[in-house]
Amino acid sequence: MEPREIFMVIFLLPAVCYGAIIGLFTFGLIRILKHARLESYGPSGFVSVIIPVRNEAGNILRILDEMLRQDFPGTGMEVIIADDFSEDDTMNLARGFAASHPGFPLVLADSPHSGAGATGKKRAIERAVAQAKGDILLFTDADTARGTGWISSMVSGFRQAGIRMVLGPVCFSNEKNMLQKIQSLEFMGLMGVTAGSAALGFPVMCNGANLAYRREAFLQSGGFSGNLKYLSGDDQFIMASIRKHYGKGSLLFNAAGSTVVSTGAEATLKGFFNQRIRWVSKSRGYRDPFVVAVGAVTYLTHLILLAGILTGFFIPGLPGFFLLAWLAKIILEFPMVWIMGRFFGKRDLWVYYPAAQVFQLVYVPLAGVLGLLLPYRWKGRKG
Repeated sequence: MEPREIFMVIFLLPAVCYGAIIGLFTFGLIRILKHARLESYGPSGFVSVIIPVRNEAGNILRILDEMLRQDFPGTGMEVIIADDFSEDDTMNLARGFAASHPGFPLVLADSPHSGAGATGKKRAIERAVAQAKGDILLFTDADTARGTGWISSMVSGFRQAGIRMVLGPVCFSNEKNMLQKIQSLEFMGLMGVTAGSAALGFPVMCNGANLAYRREAFLQSGGFSGNLKYLSGDDQFIMASIRKHYGKGSLLFNAAGSTVVSTGAEATLKGFFNQRIRWVSKSRGYRDPFVVAVGAVTYLTHLILLAGILTGFFIPGLPGFFLLAWLAKIILEFPMVWIMGRFFGKRDLWVYYPAAQVFQLVYVPLAGVLGLLLPYRWKGRKG
Protein backbone atom coordinates (compact mmCIF):
# COMPACT_ATOMS: atom_id res chain seq x y z
CA MET A 1 0.00 0.00 0.00
CA GLU A 2 1.10 3.53 -0.69
CA PRO A 3 1.67 5.94 2.26
CA ARG A 4 -1.50 7.87 1.50
CA GLU A 5 -3.58 4.66 1.47
CA ILE A 6 -2.09 3.57 4.81
CA PHE A 7 -2.91 6.98 6.29
CA MET A 8 -6.50 6.76 5.03
CA VAL A 9 -7.03 3.24 6.41
CA ILE A 10 -5.63 4.24 9.82
CA PHE A 11 -8.05 7.17 9.93
CA LEU A 12 -11.17 5.37 8.73
CA LEU A 13 -11.68 3.00 11.68
CA PRO A 14 -11.82 5.61 14.47
CA ALA A 15 -13.60 8.07 12.14
CA VAL A 16 -16.42 5.63 11.35
CA CYS A 17 -16.76 4.77 15.05
CA TYR A 18 -16.82 8.47 15.92
CA GLY A 19 -19.51 9.15 13.34
CA ALA A 20 -21.65 6.31 14.71
CA ILE A 21 -21.22 7.59 18.28
CA ILE A 22 -22.23 11.15 17.37
CA GLY A 23 -25.22 9.84 15.41
CA LEU A 24 -26.41 7.73 18.35
CA PHE A 25 -25.92 10.54 20.85
CA THR A 26 -27.87 12.94 18.61
CA PHE A 27 -30.71 10.41 18.44
CA GLY A 28 -30.65 10.12 22.24
CA LEU A 29 -30.67 13.91 22.61
CA ILE A 30 -33.74 14.29 20.38
CA ARG A 31 -35.53 11.57 22.33
CA ILE A 32 -34.76 13.02 25.76
CA LEU A 33 -35.82 16.56 24.83
CA LYS A 34 -39.12 15.25 23.48
CA HIS A 35 -39.68 13.33 26.71
CA ALA A 36 -38.82 16.37 28.85
CA ARG A 37 -41.76 18.33 27.48
CA LEU A 38 -44.13 15.63 28.72
CA GLU A 39 -42.65 15.36 32.22
CA SER A 40 -44.30 16.89 35.28
CA TYR A 41 -42.23 18.50 37.99
CA GLY A 42 -42.62 19.18 41.68
CA PRO A 43 -41.09 18.71 45.14
CA SER A 44 -39.81 15.24 45.96
CA GLY A 45 -38.47 14.63 49.47
CA PHE A 46 -35.98 16.42 51.71
CA VAL A 47 -33.06 17.91 49.82
CA SER A 48 -29.56 18.88 50.92
CA VAL A 49 -28.09 21.42 48.50
CA ILE A 50 -24.30 21.13 48.78
CA ILE A 51 -22.08 23.93 47.53
CA PRO A 52 -18.33 23.19 47.80
CA VAL A 53 -16.35 26.43 48.09
CA ARG A 54 -12.76 27.59 48.09
CA ASN A 55 -12.01 31.32 48.02
CA GLU A 56 -15.47 32.30 46.75
CA ALA A 57 -15.89 35.58 48.63
CA GLY A 58 -16.95 37.26 45.40
CA ASN A 59 -19.77 34.77 44.77
CA ILE A 60 -20.98 33.40 48.09
CA LEU A 61 -23.59 36.05 48.92
CA ARG A 62 -25.02 36.01 45.41
CA ILE A 63 -25.53 32.25 45.34
CA LEU A 64 -26.95 32.17 48.86
CA ASP A 65 -29.45 34.79 47.74
CA GLU A 66 -30.35 32.54 44.81
CA MET A 67 -30.96 29.66 47.22
CA LEU A 68 -33.11 31.94 49.38
CA ARG A 69 -35.31 32.76 46.38
CA GLN A 70 -35.90 29.15 45.30
CA ASP A 71 -39.55 28.12 45.09
CA PHE A 72 -38.84 24.88 46.96
CA PRO A 73 -40.33 24.87 50.50
CA GLY A 74 -37.75 25.82 53.12
CA THR A 75 -39.00 23.07 55.42
CA GLY A 76 -37.98 20.47 52.84
CA MET A 77 -34.41 21.59 52.22
CA GLU A 78 -31.12 22.73 53.66
CA VAL A 79 -28.13 24.46 52.06
CA ILE A 80 -24.69 23.24 53.09
CA ILE A 81 -21.61 25.36 52.37
CA ALA A 82 -18.72 22.87 52.26
CA ASP A 83 -15.50 24.78 52.78
CA ASP A 84 -12.24 23.57 51.25
CA PHE A 85 -9.79 25.61 53.34
CA SER A 86 -10.74 29.00 51.91
CA GLU A 87 -8.14 31.68 52.48
CA ASP A 88 -10.46 34.67 52.03
CA ASP A 89 -13.69 35.86 53.68
CA THR A 90 -15.94 33.21 52.11
CA MET A 91 -17.02 31.59 55.37
CA ASN A 92 -17.21 34.88 57.31
CA LEU A 93 -19.59 36.22 54.69
CA ALA A 94 -21.62 33.01 54.86
CA ARG A 95 -21.85 33.34 58.66
CA GLY A 96 -23.02 36.92 58.24
CA PHE A 97 -25.71 35.77 55.81
CA ALA A 98 -26.88 33.13 58.29
CA ALA A 99 -27.08 35.72 61.05
CA SER A 100 -29.17 38.09 58.93
CA HIS A 101 -31.49 35.29 57.74
CA PRO A 102 -32.17 33.26 60.91
CA GLY A 103 -35.03 31.32 59.34
CA PHE A 104 -33.01 30.12 56.36
CA PRO A 105 -31.80 26.47 56.68
CA LEU A 106 -28.09 27.18 56.15
CA VAL A 107 -25.42 24.78 57.40
CA LEU A 108 -21.74 25.72 57.41
CA ALA A 109 -19.39 22.76 57.03
CA ASP A 110 -16.14 24.44 58.01
CA SER A 111 -12.75 23.01 57.19
CA PRO A 112 -11.15 20.96 60.00
CA HIS A 113 -8.30 22.50 61.99
CA SER A 114 -5.77 20.19 60.36
CA GLY A 115 -5.42 20.07 56.60
CA ALA A 116 -3.52 16.78 56.56
CA GLY A 117 -5.41 14.46 54.24
CA ALA A 118 -8.48 16.67 54.40
CA THR A 119 -7.98 19.11 51.53
CA GLY A 120 -9.64 19.02 48.15
CA LYS A 121 -13.15 19.35 46.78
CA LYS A 122 -13.93 15.66 47.26
CA ARG A 123 -12.99 15.82 50.95
CA ALA A 124 -15.17 18.92 51.37
CA ILE A 125 -18.07 17.05 49.75
CA GLU A 126 -17.53 14.04 52.02
CA ARG A 127 -17.71 16.29 55.10
CA ALA A 128 -20.93 17.84 53.80
CA VAL A 129 -22.48 14.45 53.05
CA ALA A 130 -21.68 13.33 56.60
CA GLN A 131 -23.68 16.29 57.95
CA ALA A 132 -26.49 16.24 55.40
CA LYS A 133 -30.00 15.36 56.49
CA GLY A 134 -31.42 14.94 53.01
CA ASP A 135 -31.98 11.69 51.16
CA ILE A 136 -31.34 13.69 47.97
CA LEU A 137 -28.03 15.52 47.61
CA LEU A 138 -28.05 18.35 45.05
CA PHE A 139 -24.74 19.90 43.99
CA THR A 140 -23.66 23.13 42.36
CA ASP A 141 -20.72 25.55 42.33
CA ALA A 142 -20.58 29.02 43.86
CA ASP A 143 -19.74 30.74 40.56
CA THR A 144 -22.96 29.65 38.84
CA ALA A 145 -26.45 31.08 38.33
CA ARG A 146 -29.93 29.59 37.93
CA GLY A 147 -33.65 30.35 38.10
CA THR A 148 -35.98 30.05 41.07
CA GLY A 149 -37.33 26.64 40.03
CA TRP A 150 -33.97 24.87 39.93
CA ILE A 151 -34.29 22.73 43.06
CA SER A 152 -37.89 21.69 42.34
CA SER A 153 -37.08 20.70 38.77
CA MET A 154 -33.83 18.84 39.49
CA VAL A 155 -35.13 16.70 42.33
CA SER A 156 -38.33 15.82 40.44
CA GLY A 157 -36.24 13.38 38.42
CA PHE A 158 -36.16 11.09 41.44
CA ARG A 159 -39.89 10.54 41.18
CA GLN A 160 -39.08 7.98 38.50
CA ALA A 161 -38.57 4.52 39.99
CA GLY A 162 -34.99 3.30 40.24
CA ILE A 163 -33.30 6.64 39.63
CA ARG A 164 -30.26 7.19 41.81
CA MET A 165 -28.62 10.10 39.99
CA VAL A 166 -29.91 13.08 37.97
CA LEU A 167 -27.70 15.06 35.59
CA GLY A 168 -28.58 18.66 34.79
CA PRO A 169 -27.76 21.03 31.90
CA VAL A 170 -25.00 23.63 32.20
CA CYS A 171 -24.15 26.43 29.78
CA PHE A 172 -21.76 29.36 29.55
CA SER A 173 -23.11 32.90 29.84
CA ASN A 174 -22.04 36.54 29.47
CA GLU A 175 -19.69 35.72 26.61
CA LYS A 176 -17.74 38.85 25.73
CA ASN A 177 -14.80 37.95 23.51
CA MET A 178 -14.42 35.59 20.56
CA LEU A 179 -12.78 32.87 22.66
CA GLN A 180 -15.66 32.81 25.13
CA LYS A 181 -18.24 32.61 22.33
CA ILE A 182 -16.40 29.69 20.74
CA GLN A 183 -16.15 27.96 24.12
CA SER A 184 -19.86 28.47 24.70
CA LEU A 185 -20.73 26.96 21.36
CA GLU A 186 -18.44 23.98 21.86
CA PHE A 187 -19.72 23.45 25.41
CA MET A 188 -23.25 23.22 24.03
CA GLY A 189 -22.03 20.29 21.96
CA LEU A 190 -20.51 18.67 25.04
CA MET A 191 -23.79 19.11 26.89
CA GLY A 192 -25.58 17.52 23.94
CA VAL A 193 -23.27 14.52 24.29
CA THR A 194 -24.02 14.45 28.03
CA ALA A 195 -27.78 14.40 27.46
CA GLY A 196 -27.74 12.09 24.45
CA SER A 197 -25.48 9.47 26.02
CA ALA A 198 -27.51 9.54 29.26
CA ALA A 199 -30.70 8.98 27.26
CA LEU A 200 -29.18 5.78 25.86
CA GLY A 201 -28.21 4.58 29.34
CA PHE A 202 -24.47 5.04 28.82
CA PRO A 203 -23.61 8.53 30.14
CA VAL A 204 -20.05 9.53 29.28
CA MET A 205 -19.88 12.81 31.19
CA CYS A 206 -21.67 15.04 33.66
CA ASN A 207 -21.06 18.39 35.34
CA GLY A 208 -20.68 18.97 39.07
CA ALA A 209 -22.22 22.42 38.70
CA ASN A 210 -25.62 20.74 38.23
CA LEU A 211 -25.84 17.26 39.65
CA ALA A 212 -27.94 15.30 42.15
CA TYR A 213 -27.82 11.83 43.62
CA ARG A 214 -29.31 9.92 46.50
CA ARG A 215 -27.29 9.85 49.68
CA GLU A 216 -27.52 6.06 49.87
CA ALA A 217 -26.17 5.79 46.32
CA PHE A 218 -23.09 7.77 47.29
CA LEU A 219 -22.45 5.59 50.31
CA GLN A 220 -23.24 2.21 48.79
CA SER A 221 -21.29 2.81 45.58
CA GLY A 222 -18.13 3.65 47.53
CA GLY A 223 -18.14 7.43 47.07
CA PHE A 224 -14.80 8.79 45.88
CA SER A 225 -12.83 5.78 47.08
CA GLY A 226 -9.70 5.33 44.96
CA ASN A 227 -9.96 8.72 43.22
CA LEU A 228 -9.04 11.17 45.96
CA LYS A 229 -5.63 11.84 44.41
CA TYR A 230 -7.27 13.81 41.57
CA LEU A 231 -8.05 17.44 42.46
CA SER A 232 -11.17 17.46 40.29
CA GLY A 233 -13.42 14.78 38.84
CA ASP A 234 -15.85 14.46 41.73
CA ASP A 235 -18.70 14.46 39.22
CA GLN A 236 -17.28 11.94 36.72
CA PHE A 237 -16.04 9.47 39.32
CA ILE A 238 -19.25 9.31 41.34
CA MET A 239 -21.27 8.96 38.13
CA ALA A 240 -19.15 5.97 37.11
CA SER A 241 -19.46 4.42 40.57
CA ILE A 242 -23.24 4.78 40.73
CA ARG A 243 -23.76 3.47 37.21
CA LYS A 244 -21.52 0.47 37.91
CA HIS A 245 -23.27 -0.30 41.19
CA TYR A 246 -26.90 0.21 40.12
CA GLY A 247 -26.86 -0.27 36.34
CA LYS A 248 -27.57 1.97 33.38
CA GLY A 249 -31.21 2.59 34.32
CA SER A 250 -30.19 4.36 37.52
CA LEU A 251 -29.25 7.68 35.88
CA LEU A 252 -31.17 10.23 33.85
CA PHE A 253 -30.63 13.66 32.32
CA ASN A 254 -33.22 16.25 33.38
CA ALA A 255 -33.78 18.41 30.31
CA ALA A 256 -36.39 20.77 31.73
CA GLY A 257 -35.60 24.39 30.97
CA SER A 258 -35.88 25.37 34.64
CA THR A 259 -32.96 23.09 35.53
CA VAL A 260 -30.39 25.09 33.52
CA VAL A 261 -27.35 26.36 35.41
CA SER A 262 -25.00 28.89 33.82
CA THR A 263 -21.40 29.82 34.49
CA GLY A 264 -18.65 31.88 32.90
CA ALA A 265 -16.26 30.75 30.16
CA GLU A 266 -12.52 31.27 30.43
CA ALA A 267 -11.51 34.72 29.20
CA THR A 268 -7.96 33.84 28.07
CA LEU A 269 -6.23 31.07 26.18
CA LYS A 270 -4.03 30.39 29.20
CA GLY A 271 -7.08 29.93 31.40
CA PHE A 272 -8.78 27.78 28.78
CA PHE A 273 -5.86 25.38 28.39
CA ASN A 274 -5.33 25.20 32.14
CA GLN A 275 -8.99 24.18 32.46
CA ARG A 276 -8.84 21.57 29.70
CA ILE A 277 -5.54 20.15 30.97
CA ARG A 278 -7.25 19.71 34.34
CA TRP A 279 -10.19 17.96 32.68
CA VAL A 280 -7.91 15.62 30.75
CA SER A 281 -5.66 14.85 33.73
CA LYS A 282 -8.45 13.09 35.63
CA SER A 283 -9.08 10.76 32.67
CA ARG A 284 -6.28 8.58 34.01
CA GLY A 285 -8.70 7.51 36.71
CA TYR A 286 -11.51 6.47 34.34
CA ARG A 287 -12.38 2.77 34.44
CA ASP A 288 -15.71 2.57 32.60
CA PRO A 289 -14.89 0.78 29.29
CA PHE A 290 -17.48 2.74 27.30
CA VAL A 291 -16.29 6.12 28.60
CA VAL A 292 -12.66 5.18 27.88
CA ALA A 293 -13.57 3.95 24.39
CA VAL A 294 -15.52 7.10 23.50
CA GLY A 295 -12.67 9.28 24.74
CA ALA A 296 -10.07 7.30 22.79
CA VAL A 297 -12.10 7.32 19.56
CA THR A 298 -12.76 11.06 19.88
CA TYR A 299 -9.11 11.85 20.48
CA LEU A 300 -7.79 9.62 17.70
CA THR A 301 -10.27 11.01 15.19
CA HIS A 302 -9.19 14.59 15.87
CA LEU A 303 -5.49 13.72 16.06
CA ILE A 304 -5.36 11.78 12.78
CA LEU A 305 -7.60 14.32 11.04
CA LEU A 306 -5.30 17.18 12.03
CA ALA A 307 -2.18 15.17 11.14
CA GLY A 308 -3.71 14.22 7.80
CA ILE A 309 -4.52 17.81 6.88
CA LEU A 310 -1.07 19.07 7.90
CA THR A 311 1.00 16.29 6.32
CA GLY A 312 -1.32 15.84 3.39
CA PHE A 313 0.30 18.71 1.55
CA PHE A 314 3.48 16.62 1.34
CA ILE A 315 1.74 13.43 0.20
CA PRO A 316 -0.18 13.65 -3.10
CA GLY A 317 -3.87 12.80 -2.84
CA LEU A 318 -4.25 13.33 0.88
CA PRO A 319 -5.38 16.96 1.30
CA GLY A 320 -8.66 16.47 -0.54
CA PHE A 321 -9.50 13.29 1.38
CA PHE A 322 -8.94 14.77 4.82
CA LEU A 323 -10.59 18.09 4.02
CA LEU A 324 -13.68 16.17 2.88
CA ALA A 325 -13.53 14.07 6.05
CA TRP A 326 -13.35 17.24 8.13
CA LEU A 327 -16.34 18.69 6.27
CA ALA A 328 -18.27 15.49 7.00
CA LYS A 329 -17.43 15.85 10.70
CA ILE A 330 -18.56 19.49 10.71
CA ILE A 331 -21.89 18.56 9.11
CA LEU A 332 -22.39 15.54 11.38
CA GLU A 333 -21.88 17.50 14.59
CA PHE A 334 -23.99 20.51 13.70
CA PRO A 335 -27.46 19.03 14.50
CA MET A 336 -26.42 18.52 18.13
CA VAL A 337 -25.10 22.08 18.42
CA TRP A 338 -28.18 23.42 16.66
CA ILE A 339 -30.51 21.56 19.06
CA MET A 340 -28.64 22.73 22.15
CA GLY A 341 -28.45 26.29 20.80
CA ARG A 342 -32.24 26.33 20.66
CA PHE A 343 -32.52 24.71 24.09
CA PHE A 344 -30.27 27.29 25.77
CA GLY A 345 -31.62 30.21 23.72
CA LYS A 346 -28.22 30.90 22.15
CA ARG A 347 -29.04 30.84 18.46
CA ASP A 348 -26.88 33.93 17.95
CA LEU A 349 -23.75 31.80 18.51
CA TRP A 350 -24.35 29.53 15.52
CA VAL A 351 -22.46 32.00 13.32
CA TYR A 352 -19.27 31.03 15.21
CA TYR A 353 -19.64 27.34 14.40
CA PRO A 354 -16.97 27.24 11.62
CA ALA A 355 -14.47 29.05 13.86
CA ALA A 356 -15.27 26.69 16.72
CA GLN A 357 -14.57 23.70 14.47
CA VAL A 358 -11.15 25.06 13.51
CA PHE A 359 -10.35 25.75 17.15
CA GLN A 360 -11.53 22.28 18.22
CA LEU A 361 -9.48 20.53 15.55
CA VAL A 362 -6.32 22.09 16.98
CA TYR A 363 -6.93 22.14 20.71
CA VAL A 364 -8.29 18.59 21.20
CA PRO A 365 -5.06 16.82 20.09
CA LEU A 366 -2.96 19.41 21.90
CA ALA A 367 -4.86 19.29 25.19
CA GLY A 368 -4.97 15.50 25.07
CA VAL A 369 -1.17 15.35 25.19
CA LEU A 370 -0.59 18.28 27.55
CA GLY A 371 -3.19 16.98 30.00
CA LEU A 372 -1.13 13.86 30.61
CA LEU A 373 2.22 15.65 30.81
CA LEU A 374 1.84 19.13 32.28
CA PRO A 375 0.75 20.28 35.73
CA TYR A 376 -2.05 22.77 36.20
CA ARG A 377 -3.32 25.13 38.89
CA TRP A 378 -6.84 25.03 40.27
CA LYS A 379 -8.18 27.07 43.18
CA GLY A 380 -4.62 28.03 44.11
CA ARG A 381 -3.39 24.46 44.15
CA LYS A 382 -1.08 22.62 41.79
CA GLY A 383 -2.35 19.43 40.21
